[in-house]
Amino acid sequence: MIGFVERTLIMRLRKKPAGPAKPAYRAGDVLTLKSGGRPMTATWSGPVLFAPGNWLICQWFGNDGELQQEMFPEETLERAHNAFTA
Repeated sequence: MIGFVERTLIMRLRKKPAGPAKPAYRAGDVLTLKSGGRPMTATWSGPVLFAPGNWLICQWFGNDGELQQEMFPEETLERAHNAFTA
C-alpha cells in the first residue's frame, strides 16, 4: 500500500513543467524600452534557449538613418504611445 508521501511524490513527478508564458507582444507591434528611446518594431517574439522568459527582436532606424536590430527581454519593453498597432 502506498502512503501519503509516496502518493504526493508520484503526483508531483507526473505533472508537466509549466511552459513559457504566452508572449505579451507579437511581430509588428511598435514598442519602446521602458527606460525610453526610439519606437521599435518587433520582428520576432518567443522563448530562447539561453535565458528564461520571452524575448523580442526589434528593429528601428538610428540617428544616421541606418537600420538597427537588437534582442530584448519582454519585461523591458512597453507599447509605444501614439503608435499604430499591427
